[in-house]
Amino acid sequence: MTSIRLAVPILAFFVAFESRAAPIAAVEAEMSFETLKRLEGDWTGTAPSGRNIRVTYRSIAAGSTLVETWALGPGRVSMTVYHMDNDRLIATHYCPLGNQPRLLLSGHDGRGSFEFSFLDATGLTSAVEAHQDSFRITMHGADTFARSETYIENGERASEIIQFQRVSGADR
Repeated sequence: MTSIRLAVPILAFFVAFESRAAPIAAVEAEMSFETLKRLEGDWTGTAPSGRNIRVTYRSIAAGSTLVETWALGPGRVSMTVYHMDNDRLIATHYCPLGNQPRLLLSGHDGRGSFEFSFLDATGLTSAVEAHQDSFRITMHGADTFARSETYIENGERASEIIQFQRVSGADR
């Protein structure tokens, strides 16, 4: 009886964290990953709060991984690592909040817009704890992109959009 009472809350926790993402065909996921690799380089943007942000994209491990590093301020860095997981494109976000949401490519428009949705996470104890829930990257040519992010904190959703410009070689 005790094991049943213990299993129900644990099962409810995992059901609450179940992915809402719909599967994308393997070839579409791979093509999306190849397109995202075009972001390789240095970028700057300004958050709606006025905070300046620098983001760097690097392809590593023979092109099998794309690493996105955010310089958020002195001593504040976050990282998102993109990679194929068999036929799925996964983004694992290493957040300054101390958790690691994994997001699944859940949509794309074929023209440079990619939607990632919460799949699961490590370092979270509840579904209402602060974490990244989704994000969208929309590429506007070779030197500009927008990123919209949605976070959940205390069960409430909050979103922001940041426009980024590629840093030229002279500005690096």
